[in-house]
Amino acid sequence: MGARESTLYPRITTHIKEIIKRLKHKLRDPNDPEREPVIDATPIIGTVKIHGTHTDIVVSSDNTIVFQSRNNTTVTEAADNYGFAKAMSTKHATITRLRDQFLARWSELNPDSTLNTHLPVTIAGEWIGSKIQKGVAISQLSPRLVIISAKINGSWVSDSLYADIEAPDDKIYNISRAGIYHSTLYPENPQRTIDELEVLAESVAAACPFAKTFGIEGEGEGLIWKLVPYISDSELWFKTKGGKFKPTFVPAPKKPAADKAEKWEAAASAARAWCSEQRLEQGWDYLREKGIRQDMKGIGKFLKWVQTDILTEEKGYIREHGIEEDMLKKEIIGMAKPWFMAKYNGVG
Repeated sequence: MGARESTLYPRITTHIKEIIKRLKHKLRDPNDPEREPVIDATPIIGTVKIHGTHTDIVVSSDNTIVFQSRNNTTVTEAADNYGFAKAMSTKHATITRLRDQFLARWSELNPDSTLNTHLPVTIAGEWIGSKIQKGVAISQLSPRLVIISAKINGSWVSDSLYADIEAPDDKIYNISRAGIYHSTLYPENPQRTIDELEVLAESVAAACPFAKTFGIEGEGEGLIWKLVPYISDSELWFKTKGGKFKPTFVPAPKKPAADKAEKWEAAASAARAWCSEQRLEQGWDYLREKGIRQDMKGIGKFLKWVQTDILTEEKGYIREHGIEEDMLKKEIIGMAKPWFMAKYNGVG
């Protein structure tokens, strides 16, 4: 028997060039694998990315409900995620009704397909509002759940086709109320894609469209994009961020590092760019989410998380430009450790 498929929400990259590489790999002719496919301009569809804490509701056919976070397959009131489980535990009827609405819509859209009732429905979301995150417009709202995706019959479905499914009376909203965005991925001209999407991401970062639907003005974060022909394939999802959330991309080196000193400098340069304030804050929050003490007893877990996150997210660049991983890990520690110490001392 194979390993059970994870129900945790997929990681989403910021690297458009990596998405193009993955797409070309998937579309290679198995009879001629060495030939790189030429792919026409591809439509993409986007929804607003909001800065909360990730939460999922997994609903089985027997009405069993499991709450999840970014890193935990089970979230309970005793080990909660900013009060998400406590708030949702009283909404069993609402959650099962939402599940039924998703299933009814799916059956309407797929009349010739059979629903596997052994597979749960995943309602993926962001738990947002005051005291969850700060510095964005939605932090002015009271706590609420925002549905950002749904997985039905084992596949992620198109957000726009389920855009009206929400339960406002129970503080459960659909991200699509902030609008659906349309653009184009140019596989043979990635810079054109980057430039065009950056404009949209900056507009969202300057004025959050989701918060605006509640009469709140202020900063947002960015957008999540999916390729229209491959919406169910989460490996081809990507995000574009603007404003203070815009990631730092390391420029390609003019020449490969020739000696040890140049290799150290390349690793140090990458670590400085990738150990952003946002990433380090995510590592700090990871400790909270996993119930790990945010003090010197947790520093090892924190440093390991930052290293792993960078090595996973930036693996394409690391591989392409020959960044020495051992050097990079040491440089990451050199950046992340003093940040942790300052953060801990500030809290303590």
